Amino acid sequence: MNELNKALDDLDGLHEAFHALSDPLRASPLVSNAKLGKKLRHDLAAGADAYASTLISSSRGELDAKRIKKCRKEALARMPVAVAKQKRLAALVNERRVQSPGVRSDVQLLLKLSLHCRAALDALAPTVDRRAAGGLGNKVLVELREATLRYLSTEREAGIGSPQKPRAAVVENLKKTESHASEFLSLAPGSGDGASSLGVTLSRDVVDMLHKTSLDWAEGTLSA
Repeated sequence: MNELNKALDDLDGLHEAFHALSDPLRASPLVSNAKLGKKLRHDLAAGADAYASTLISSSRGELDAKRIKKCRKEALARMPVAVAKQKRLAALVNERRVQSPGVRSDVQLLLKLSLHCRAALDALAPTVDRRAAGGLGNKVLVELREATLRYLSTEREAGIGSPQKPRAAVVENLKKTESHASEFLSLAPGSGDGASSLGVTLSRDVVDMLHKTSLDWAEGTLSA
């Protein structure tokens, strides 16, 4: 998904700038000016959250150039101070590039979970009780959004580096969401007898992804 990679690049940039503002080894006056730094970090955090929230709200889980444009627009609207200091922020980041591929991979997975869930709901819609599916679907999507934003928030608080703390912060959320997502299958006619409709297949994929992720992240937390 080329558009998803573009989105991840955008989010990486916002988070790298956020962490750079807390790096006392950088020469930029943006770091030494505590009041301005606080405003900039607030903007960048709000922008990242708005970007992620807009992305995972993509209708039917379809991510295209138009949605990326909307994500950027929503993010920019929430960070006026950062936009005004854009060139100085870029210079600050370029003083020393520090990236977190582990965090990027985790965020990619969380975003995919929401997008796949929307695709599954869209595929299930013609064959299930719309009211029941709508209520359950909204619950799962809200939970996935909360997990994604909590991951991003915890990563900002923990500092750039290992994804251990943000994973630990959301693993219980993912376990709860898995149990709710598994109820999708009970809504689909014949889903228990080997049916392989697109909606059922996508729903199973979401449940499997949630299960594997919660297990992997819980294991990493226990072994730390």
